[in-house]
Amino acid sequence: MRDLRQLRFFVTVAELMNVSRAAEALNISQSALSRQIQAFEDEIGLRLFDRVGKRLVLTAEGEEMLPRAAGLVEQAETLSLRVDDLARGRIGHLRIGSTPQTIAALIAPALKAFRVDHPFIEVALLEGANRELIEMVERGAVHVAIAGSEDPNAFGSAPLFSAELLAYLPPGDRRASASALPIETLRDMPFLLLRRGFMTRDMFDQACRKAGIRPRIVLESDSPHALVAMVEAGHGLAILSSSAANGIRSTPPVPVTLAGKPIHRPVSAIWNLERHRPASLSAFVACLQDSARSTSGLWRRSGADHPTRAGKRQNNTGRRHSRQARKGSKLTLRTNRERRLPGD
Repeated sequence: MRDLRQLRFFVTVAELMNVSRAAEALNISQSALSRQIQAFEDEIGLRLFDRVGKRLVLTAEGEEMLPRAAGLVEQAETLSLRVDDLARGRIGHLRIGSTPQTIAALIAPALKAFRVDHPFIEVALLEGANRELIEMVERGAVHVAIAGSEDPNAFGSAPLFSAELLAYLPPGDRRASASALPIETLRDMPFLLLRRGFMTRDMFDQACRKAGIRPRIVLESDSPHALVAMVEAGHGLAILSSSAANGIRSTPPVPVTLAGKPIHRPVSAIWNLERHRPASLSAFVACLQDSARSTSGLWRRSGADHPTRAGKRQNNTGRRHSRQARKGSKLTLRTNRERRLPGD
């Protein structure tokens, strides 16, 4: 059997029991349909129809084949529709990697908009620190992650915002009212830091190396809230990025500078150019960028709104999908089982 087209012709004729009406339904000529049915019978070596006077009837073999052939045609049509839905990003799966703070401040509202036109996309969220998120993208554990990469050309990406390094000072520290805090003046301070692997820690370590500072570390933690609690108890100075500080309720932090300039790093939606990208990714990235614009008070907006490399192609088709919020897609939330690291 060469293809499903002949099966469809057979099923249509058998259901209508009239070649003329079947030809009209199939949008082909009656003579062409008769030839196709004859060729099908010759190919399988069975006679499927008989004529009793002017009436067309199924043979015993035709009666036997019809329900199975109709089932195959229906399955093929269902599969064709599903393939079309997958290609258009209406169904499927989307795995997203992020820090808890970014999930709360950026992804939650982005998903609300994304669900409007993609209610049947199954979304899974994986938590991790910045370095872990990049590794997830590299090995294909997630389709997209919100992370700060030092090599913007290593991934397809769409800029979202810029994370700035901030200092939380203990009560009574007169520098809390300053507009900026040079890192060069913090040489002897007791530091409360996130563990290595977090973007905040990477930014701080890099700035210390440039300033020639060897920091005195009192605490390394997974939790931004724990660091700020230690600050409020007077145990040192906490360093967080503006994105890691989302949701922190404390005295306002002071921006940290290096050589008189703010210390910041762009954060983007990144994906692996060498791995499969679901059709729904472009629409979700557009929703992320809209969410970043609407929450720009929580962090510095990235200077560009256009994704790099493959990101431009992924994003253009999806921007129209992020305008409203009505109904929800299926959502799964999982933490990184290897090591749960809140913050970024």
